[in-house]
Amino acid sequence: MEGLKDIKGLIQIEDYSLYIFIFLILVCLIFFGFLIKKILDYKRVISPLKKAKLQLKNLDLSDSKTTAYKLTKFGKILSDEDFSYLEKYKYKKEVISFLDEDIEKIKGFLNAI
Repeated sequence: MEGLKDIKGLIQIEDYSLYIFIFLILVCLIFFGFLIKKILDYKRVISPLKKAKLQLKNLDLSDSKTTAYKLTKFGKILSDEDFSYLEKYKYKKEVISFLDEDIEKIKGFLNAI
């Protein structure tokens, strides 16, 4: 009997389940946070009509080439008006400034929207 050894004490086993649980909760919170942010950003998106109106209200009539492009692009969204009178201000390296009759047409269109 003297050759028998005594029973050893209990061993402490490391338990990481609490840390894993907290990590999973944090991942879920981050995911739902991004999801809520995405939903809120989706509601804040400006509709194409509002964007077109905003762009047309801020036109600079002194820069005829850029104005002609913007008016054609955003004007087609808002109406079915023919903007063929703006062709002489586009597709050229050097363009003339707007003629008085064209300015009147543009101002009439901008006042209508």
